[in-house]
Amino acid sequence: MLYAAELFYLQDQRDFPFQKAVLVTARAVAQWCSHFQARLIVPPEKYTVPTEKQGILPTDTVEREAFITELVQWIFANSMVDELFYLLLDDEPIPQVSKVARFDHHDDTCCWFLNLTESEFGSLQNAWQENDLPIDLFYPEQKIVCVPYPGNGIKATVLRLFGAKKCYTPMQWQTRGTKG
Repeated sequence: MLYAAELFYLQDQRDFPFQKAVLVTARAVAQWCSHFQARLIVPPEKYTVPTEKQGILPTDTVEREAFITELVQWIFANSMVDELFYLLLDDEPIPQVSKVARFDHHDDTCCWFLNLTESEFGSLQNAWQENDLPIDLFYPEQKIVCVPYPGNGIKATVLRLFGAKKCYTPMQWQTRGTKG
């Protein structure tokens, strides 16, 4: 099942521990994976070392967790923008055409997906809870709420005529209109 990132936390909350959420999620998902691919999207200017890493994850649980920790730290230490990075973790060689990886962060956090069974997702929720992260950090993709583009102005009217919609994650939908 595909799970999408809850942008209420990851984008709307300025003080949310984004790097911690990425690390905890990557370490938890990596337990079901054997392959990885990582790429810096916005490295510092004149960056001279490789901007991509890929290969097979260690099979030992402790070594795999340490490897993922180092890999995520490498991404954040070398990215000019935290939310812009490429990290895929999967149980098959990467990349694959037309398949969402188990941990699939292709570029921006708005497009971050997890491809997990319900049981795996439950285990991941336990990891979030143990690390003081919300258990609804991701949600089943089909729970996104899309409505006709809101507003009364000419722009909104034209966008609705062309079928434009405004989409909300479950928490964004639940809390819409409550921002001061």
